[in-house]
Parts: sequence; C-alpha cells; structure tokens
Amino acid sequence: MERNPEDIRDAAKIFKALSHPARLELACHLSQDGPTTQKDLITKLGWPQSTMARHLGPLRDTGLISGQRRGPEVILSVTSELVSNMVQSLCDWFHEERQKRVKEDA
Repeated sequence: MERNPEDIRDAAKIFKALSHPARLELACHLSQDGPTTQKDLITKLGWPQSTMARHLGPLRDTGLISGQRRGPEVILSVTSELVSNMVQSLCDWFHEERQKRVKEDA
C-alpha cells in the first residue's frame, strides 16, 4: 500500500505531541481510565493547573483528545479508539519491559 505524504505528516504530528513524557502520561491515563474530568487528572497526577493546561493544548491541537464541558467541569477523552489502543499498548509494553529489567537487576 502506498502512503500519502500528508498521512505521514499527520502521523508525525501525533507522535510529536506524544513525545513529551507529561503528554504521553496524560494520554496513557485517558486511554486506560476512559473519560475523566480535568480536575480528577490534576488530582491524580499532582500537577498544577497551569502544567495540565500546557500539556493538554498540544494533545487537543492534534485531535488526540477532546474536552466536553459539563457545567463547571471539563470531561477529557481520547478521540479515537485506534489512538487509545495504540497509546495503551505502548504504555503497557514499556511497563512490561521495565518490570523485566527490574527482575534482571535483582
């Protein structure tokens, strides 16, 4: 199958957005936990609101996540099941590899 250069550029934008550890962590939590309020993520991760906002922007800009306002809260979710599965698989793989290294070092 021939790849369209625009598709490659769009995929690269997604990987660029996920390249920062904080944004990957956000995407992993949203992929694993499902839709979550921004307030709950701030509490869970222990980040200031400004840090959360700084890292949510690139994820929203690339269309990886969306936010839906419900009253005073914003519900965040991953926009695509494919992206959610990819991010979750990546996070699971790294976790498994880390566990293997810990066992090997013990």
